[in-house]
Parts: sequence; C-alpha cells; structure tokens
Amino acid sequence: MIKQLTNNLFYILSGTLLFLVLSSKNILIYNEELLIAASFIAFVVTSAHTGKEAIAETFQTRAKHIQDELEAFFVSKETLCHEVKHNVQMQKKLAQSILALGALVVINVEAIHTQRAVALRHAIHSQTLAQLQQMIAQQHAVQGHLHNVTCASYKHVMLEAMQMQKQTMQSLCMQNALDLLGTMQRKSTGQSTNTKTRKLVKVQATSSKSEAKLKKTPTAKTKKKA
Repeated sequence: MIKQLTNNLFYILSGTLLFLVLSSKNILIYNEELLIAASFIAFVVTSAHTGKEAIAETFQTRAKHIQDELEAFFVSKETLCHEVKHNVQMQKKLAQSILALGALVVINVEAIHTQRAVALRHAIHSQTLAQLQQMIAQQHAVQGHLHNVTCASYKHVMLEAMQMQKQTMQSLCMQNALDLLGTMQRKSTGQSTNTKTRKLVKVQATSSKSEAKLKKTPTAKTKKKA
C-alpha cells in the first residue's frame, strides 16, 4: 500500500495542488452536484485501490469464461463448418452419382426404346407379310375361281355363238342360194330382152335407112326434070 502511495505521490500532489488552485480561483464551486461527483470519484478511487485484486480476478475469470465460451463456439463452428463441407461434398458426390445414374437410366431407356421399336418393326413386318401372303393367296384363289368361271362362261358363250353362227350361216346360205338363183334368172331374162331389143333396134335402123333412101330418090328425079 505504501509502495503504491510512493509511486503515485506525484499524481496525488499534483491533484491536490490543482484542486487548491481551482478552489482558490473560484473555478470550482462547492455545490451539491460537485460534492456528489467528488464523493463518487473518491469512492471509485478507493474501491479501485482496495478491491483491485478482486476486481481483476473477477474480470480474469469472466474473461477466461468468455474465452472458453468463444473457443468452444469457434470449435463448434469449425466442426460445423467441417460437417457442412463434408455434407456439401457428399451432396456433390450424390449429385454426381444422381447425374451418372440419370445418364445410365437415359441410356437404358433409349436402349429399351430402340429394342421395343425394333421388336415392333419386326412384329409389324411379320404381320404385314402374313397379311400380304394371305391376301395374295386369296387373290390367287379368286383369280383361279374367276378364271374357271370365265372359261366356263366363255365355252358356253362360244357354243351358243357357234350355234347361232350355224343357224345364221344356214339362213345366209339359203338366202345366197336364192339370190344366186334370182340373179341367174334375171341374167337369162335380161339377155333375152337384150337380144330382142338389139333385133328391134336393127330392124328400126334398116327401116329408117330404107325410108331415107326412098325420100332421096323422088327429090333427085325432080331436080333432073328441072
């Protein structure tokens, strides 16, 4: 305590002198506020000198406690950061694995889709081939039936046509024979008429010549007499 007083003697003397000078010059007025402030300052100074060690100890314990809390807080924050980093890394790995799994699923889906498309094409191709073969067989059967029907109808029509042609040929032969007979009769009658007409023409010509001669002879006689 004495050591502290000797160490702080200069400050104490300078403070007392300053106080005396200020009070002598009436700079400090002793009223209630000043007395209360001075008593408070004196209390703080005495308490600081007397309970300095206790106050320092309490501040040190409090600081240590706060430091421990801060260290624990920082440790927890660091562990939390490590956990967050680990979780982020795990999430990244999980996202990468999900992306890889998605790509694999897409590849598998595309492969399944192509396989289904190929199988569907083969099924449609086989079904269309079967239907086409069935249609071709039906078409051949229909063509064969139509060929048989047309052959039978053609034979029937040809037979009827031949019968009709026979009948028409017979009638035509009869008509041609009758026409030939008629033309032959007409020719014979025409020839006879032609010979008769020629004879008549000749007779008329000879008669006309004789008449002309007779007409010429009297005219000549009259000319000679003249």
